[in-house]
Amino acid sequence: MKVLASRIGGLPEEVLADDRLLRLSRWGERLSRLGLAPGASGNLSIRVDQGFLITRTEVELAAIHPEDWVLVTGLARQPDGVLGVTFLGESTPSRDSFVHGTVYGRVPAAGSIFHLHDRDMLLKANRLGVPSTDRYHPAGTAESVAEIERLLTRSPSVDYFVLVEHGVVAWAADLDAAGHLVEQWHERAEEANG
Repeated sequence: MKVLASRIGGLPEEVLADDRLLRLSRWGERLSRLGLAPGASGNLSIRVDQGFLITRTEVELAAIHPEDWVLVTGLARQPDGVLGVTFLGESTPSRDSFVHGTVYGRVPAAGSIFHLHDRDMLLKANRLGVPSTDRYHPAGTAESVAEIERLLTRSPSVDYFVLVEHGVVAWAADLDAAGHLVEQWHERAEEANG
């Protein structure tokens, strides 16, 4: 897997002043307490005029700091399968930026995306009727992007799905709605234990 990351500068102050970042940080803490972002897993994002703000690679969602945000301004898939990302910020964006970018590109109404690691849901998605990708591909690969594109083509109205053997993805126009969606599906998966 090869991703070419091109840093084009630091985050503009007006981006860091977006009040949604504090709300996303609170969601990171809340969802971590539920066990949906163990260690340095999972990522959160919001759409902005210049692209999307996403948590950096290897961040612990339980304790997000201002320097943990990266502004992705461009994603590209080259003919040889190499993926490229252009960004502003002090840290490298997550390889899962391509999950977020694919959804933002296909779903104009998506204003915020949460990608988490709900192990209960991974085990119970079929039983609960949750749409899932067909195959596992490592994050940040052209194959994983193609897998998500196939899912969104066959299920264009979906707002929550499972990346097989990896995690869950939820989105909504508003970040609080995306967070609540993750919580609701997690509760359903827990209830399916009985």
